Amino acid sequence: MTRPAARPRIAALLPYVWSVRNVVYGGVLDRLTAAGADVHLVLRHGAPPVDHPAAGRFAAASEIHELLELPSRPIRGKALLDAVIRSGFNRRYGIASYPIYRRWFEREWSVAQRGRAAGVEMLGAIAQRKPVMRRLRRAAERWYREAHDITPVRAQLERMAPSIVWSTFCVTPLEYPYYLAARDLGIPIVTSILSFDNLTSRSAIPPYDHYFVWHEGMRAQLLRLYPDTPRDRVTVTGTPQFDFHRDPAYRRTRDETLGALGLPADARYVLYAASFVGLAPDEPLLVRRLAERMHASPRLRGLSLVVRIHPLETRERWRTVTDVFPNVVVQTAWETPPDRDGWTLSTPNDQARLVSALAHAEMCVNVASTMSLDAALLDRPVIGIDFSTEPDAPRGIMYEEYGVEHYRPLVERGGLRVAKSWNELTALMESAIAEPSRDRLQRAQMIEYECGRADGCAADRLTSALLRAAGHTTMPATLEHEVAGTATTWQ
Repeated sequence: MTRPAARPRIAALLPYVWSVRNVVYGGVLDRLTAAGADVHLVLRHGAPPVDHPAAGRFAAASEIHELLELPSRPIRGKALLDAVIRSGFNRRYGIASYPIYRRWFEREWSVAQRGRAAGVEMLGAIAQRKPVMRRLRRAAERWYREAHDITPVRAQLERMAPSIVWSTFCVTPLEYPYYLAARDLGIPIVTSILSFDNLTSRSAIPPYDHYFVWHEGMRAQLLRLYPDTPRDRVTVTGTPQFDFHRDPAYRRTRDETLGALGLPADARYVLYAASFVGLAPDEPLLVRRLAERMHASPRLRGLSLVVRIHPLETRERWRTVTDVFPNVVVQTAWETPPDRDGWTLSTPNDQARLVSALAHAEMCVNVASTMSLDAALLDRPVIGIDFSTEPDAPRGIMYEEYGVEHYRPLVERGGLRVAKSWNELTALMESAIAEPSRDRLQRAQMIEYECGRADGCAADRLTSALLRAAGHTTMPATLEHEVAGTATTWQ
């Protein structure tokens, strides 16, 4: 296949809203285009409507293609094979997150389901051996190809003729046919690790030609889990999702933020970051009791409670709270609610709403949420709730998530305080009001450890790394300095 030599061509896979956030709104698309690259966006449901508020932000793309979602036929035993591979991978590398999540999701299973799970674990003990794992993963790929005709995806990539394919969310099945098609066509495929839990809360990811990670610790983690990966195939870039927090353009005034939340001009509020419903079905009950506790505390009584719900959720299950407590308001992650399949096309204003809501909050309260990082980046006090031993607390919440591998370091570095009881939660919230600068150093250290160089320049570093991966050896001066000290061999 003939590829352009002088002008690199990058096919960027954008299967979810977070991919659009990082690539388009985070500025990577504009930077790549300014540096001389042709960027083809492979976007779920295709190009945005011309009247979409952010349609102009996609203008730098050479072309926008619809991400093809392939029909499949059922393959008997494929789900079992995938479960065994996941068990074997997590056993082989002693990933502590796996049994924690397994216990949570198995808690309401039937006897038959528990028996099947026990069988999976027995097979996983065998599958953890490297030769066995290799054969099982080859079988999984073969069965996937039998169930899916990837010919349309291969034809789509052939028409694009990219220098590289860029995966932005490597743990989603939506990208997998593009991974296989690129490999069939001999096109290098690189990936950005999207979230800090992706390496340890999922199954094994396929081998890529290059990886872009948040920080040195994530690089070390990736090399431990995938020891056949050469070190120079993993580049530390940071993640553009935190660039917004450093950009004044995404910081609304306090008056604007309060107005958008529907709060009075003199209001002060606590931001509660809600979890994914599958990990916290009883969370509305927890928030109701939190609102009651706040009302009972003289120091907290005058505060409103803003519940920022999970990005894949709508307001419905929170009406049992907002209908009862007038000082509780709900903020959705996106102005346009997600479809049933989890897709929505966000806007840059959605990022401004996130940054501003946190920046003007008195504190952020949550149960093991990624939003702890967002709040710490904005130097807001962070309080976690772990009521696993509190008798007067809802049980349908995964408090055990504080022990998983991606979240435990946040607690260990002291950047957030964890309340183990209602009384301790009230005391920590009152302390955050009285002394918001407490733990400032620990928050900064937590961010440095978990986010790397959260300096607002991750999009520059990622752009440089992508251009090098695409064979573009002459870098614009504005980008060249961003990869200083991260020498990488591209072959």
